Amino acid sequence: MDYLLIFLLSIITSAASATVGLGGGLLLIPFIVIIFDLPLRYVAGTMLLAMIPYAGVATIRNLKNRYINFKIGLTMEFGSIPGVFLGAYFSSLFPDLMLKILFLSVAAYLMLTLQIPANSPYNYVSRGFNKFNFIPPFITCRMYSDNRCSIPLLTMVGIIAGFFSGLLGIGGGFVNTPILIVAVGLPPKLAVGTSLFMILITAFFGTVEHAYLSHIHYELSLIIAVGMTIGAYAGAVILEKVPEEKIKKYLFIAMFVAGVLTFFR
Repeated sequence: MDYLLIFLLSIITSAASATVGLGGGLLLIPFIVIIFDLPLRYVAGTMLLAMIPYAGVATIRNLKNRYINFKIGLTMEFGSIPGVFLGAYFSSLFPDLMLKILFLSVAAYLMLTLQIPANSPYNYVSRGFNKFNFIPPFITCRMYSDNRCSIPLLTMVGIIAGFFSGLLGIGGGFVNTPILIVAVGLPPKLAVGTSLFMILITAFFGTVEHAYLSHIHYELSLIIAVGMTIGAYAGAVILEKVPEEKIKKYLFIAMFVAGVLTFFR
């Protein structure tokens, strides 16, 4: 019954996650911890393996709809790959309570940032990005006040997202998607598709590291992967139909629910 329940939850949570560009783990991890009582580092490794087919299916669908900016995604992945190895390594050093507090703190901050206009003096994510967006070389991207992005800055953002992905098994989307919308200025659907493409790469390298550390429950991962793959296709189809202006609202709701679930697990 536990495996059937987690399979159904995998479909539902991954469909919701694929609609807003999250890694799937953000909503599902609290349920895995509650039902199976696994240490968070084992949950992280299990989820990263399951996210590979999930992100692959979503990426194929989003590629068809041209919802991916490969230039920005690949630039950030240069940072995400070493970041995810670093996060996976530290996952075995930090106690679970510290990981939960860290997860809640970052998720809450990014969630609130989504509700603040990008040009507001109180949007520190946007201000911080623009402040350091002068370091050459640059690539062309769509921004609120400029049409170029610093490659070193995007790489640094990728390192941060990759670190949290390897540490918590959440794919990095909960960092990438808000930053791509708020700081870089990508349209929400393009930000969602680009984030899911990045998750595909990050999840693969994170899985390699967690497999080396023996942090993967393979039977559980297979069940979750099948459910998440079904949900990923459904979420990508839903994304096509969701109005652009509602993506940020749905992303806010998804992060809020994940935060509440994490607090009570």
